[in-house]
Amino acid sequence: MVREELNQGLFVGGVKVSTAIQKVEDELSRWKCNRYKHITRGVSAQENAVIHLETTFSKPTQDKPVPVAVARVHFHLDVVNGRLKYHFEEESVQHEVGGRGLAPGMYERWLDRIIGDKMQVRQLHNLATPFEETRLQPPPMPTAMIAESREDSSDEREDGRSSRQEEERASGYWDPAQKLPLSELLVNIFDAADEDDEYELTHKEVADLLYATPMGLTDWDIKLLLTTAHELETGRIVWKPFVEACPEFIEALLKRRAAFEERTQNVPQVGFEAIELCFGEEIDEAARAGREAFAAVDQAGKGKLSRHDFRSSLMHRMERFSMQEVQLLMQICKEDDFGQVPYDDFGGLLAQLRIDALHNAMVETDVDQLRKHLIILSRQEGMGEDLILPVWNLRNVLLSADQLCLSRMQIHVILSIVQTDEEGLVDFQYFLRVCCTVIPQMFDVGLFAEKAAAIAKEKADAQARQELEELQGIASSSLAANKKRSDEDDVEEAQQANVPDKNDVEKALLMHITNHADDKHRQQSTIDVRRFLSVLRMDPVQQLQLSDAELRGFIAEAELDEERNEVAYADHIRTWVLILFELRKSRIYDGIFAKDWAMDAPHLVDLSEYEENFPLLKPLLRSSTASVTSETTPERRRSRMSSKLRDTPTPGPGGVRRGASRLSDRAISSDGVDTPSLETGEVAGSTTTPRRKSPS
Repeated sequence: MVREELNQGLFVGGVKVSTAIQKVEDELSRWKCNRYKHITRGVSAQENAVIHLETTFSKPTQDKPVPVAVARVHFHLDVVNGRLKYHFEEESVQHEVGGRGLAPGMYERWLDRIIGDKMQVRQLHNLATPFEETRLQPPPMPTAMIAESREDSSDEREDGRSSRQEEERASGYWDPAQKLPLSELLVNIFDAADEDDEYELTHKEVADLLYATPMGLTDWDIKLLLTTAHELETGRIVWKPFVEACPEFIEALLKRRAAFEERTQNVPQVGFEAIELCFGEEIDEAARAGREAFAAVDQAGKGKLSRHDFRSSLMHRMERFSMQEVQLLMQICKEDDFGQVPYDDFGGLLAQLRIDALHNAMVETDVDQLRKHLIILSRQEGMGEDLILPVWNLRNVLLSADQLCLSRMQIHVILSIVQTDEEGLVDFQYFLRVCCTVIPQMFDVGLFAEKAAAIAKEKADAQARQELEELQGIASSSLAANKKRSDEDDVEEAQQANVPDKNDVEKALLMHITNHADDKHRQQSTIDVRRFLSVLRMDPVQQLQLSDAELRGFIAEAELDEERNEVAYADHIRTWVLILFELRKSRIYDGIFAKDWAMDAPHLVDLSEYEENFPLLKPLLRSSTASVTSETTPERRRSRMSSKLRDTPTPGPGGVRRGASRLSDRAISSDGVDTPSLETGEVAGSTTTPRRKSPS
């Protein structure tokens, strides 16, 4: 079962949970309990004044990787005066750090006593199952090794081993205290937990085992690791292939975490208040859509769903949730002992996800890794030597970029600023520069904190003006002031009267496309994608006062039928016109929309320094087309865009390519050649069955 745990980035009374954990760790370092492994978690907060933490001590060994008994110590940090107190489990006596406590050297003995008492009770009550009796016994040593150990025991040992150690070794109980390889350790742990040898464990069991295993991963890293596990409809995970792939993923996560912490030192912390200021309305609308989807499945009104139903409900609202969001929401959502997920605080989950994503943007803020990830995904979308892709394929690239925790609205904003030609085709080098410029900005905690402060100041100033106007009204201000305010209101009302509202735009678009492009008038309102693009450039659409960015985003979000190359325009209009008007209320993206995102914009990042280490084209393809591409200008490449639109496969319904790459993406050699990976099973020039796929 997943233990309840406070987010390490949370502030309680001005003290960060990670700071409280570090304070506990500093105290534990003085205990000198070297024979024990331990892990410390924040478990709860009391009235914004006390942080409750728990440290679990255990002694896993090679023969018993899952400890039979553990000892827990409960810590309590008073954030007001900084006093740290603690007590051992099942004991009422509290000790204070820096005050009266155990004598030096007694802590380890105290833990020995607690675990010894538990083991004695276990033996008296004989709580072990027949399975445990066989599984937890140390394996017998081979006869040859026993004979060898007996022969060696007569000689004086130079390494200082006692005769008792030799006897234990000969009987099969000796622990050489050698560290197991991570792969073997995980297999032992999961195999011991799988008591029925079903090779399946519940999601909660898998998560709990990962959290209990000392791997050096943060809470967010473990959640990312869990997204790589294929979860069945029953909520269970086939653990063996997952465990076999874990060491590679863990190594990649540890490297990325180290690089991320090195380049993001002393960054401000973002809390719920800042998230509410910047994403409040966006989260509210997404939460409303999610609850509607949940309620449609939960017809009994229990307020809970199975993990499969919870996920499926989110997947049916992909205009509100990206695949990345769904994968991580499945890791942070709570569930009871029966695998049921409550959805009453779904908005809180979305807010927490935004906070965690900002504080853990390991790939989003690393231009080199971000560029590689997008290039690999674009190759899977069929990018050829001309480096041209339809905007709908680029939408697939962003939707399948599971190493980036982009929200669905952030993906839409990126698609809105990417400029296309008249047929929806985009130069991929330009698209890559846009992404590598805007995505790090979206996840820059410093810029986000500044924006949140600016929005808070604007709201405070507006509130002050409103209060002042009310006071002036009560005091019967002068007629001149009233007349001036009345004139300003008239101008504002006149401007608003000339701007079509959501319903006007929706009706006008439906009528315009039906009359000018849909000559078939079928029950399912669809038209060819080229006619869809051409009709949106006509004068009646321009009169709806949609901005260029809004129109680009509206086009990029269109779902294309893979066989007929058609757009279901009626459903598309009803879905996305509403979202366009919601986006107009958001202030967080103002700075992005205000910039010029043309191909020659000076603020676009220069990616030429990364080309040598990881080229856009695979080396074989690049060498065979070098003479062609060297003579190909951007104008010539754009002239071939029309044929590219016909030749490039369009995304199917839903727009999300399954089997997207995973945490380690793929092993990349120094010359930029893609080598086989655990995620895709792809080798340059061939296609094989993927070993690991994104959960569907």
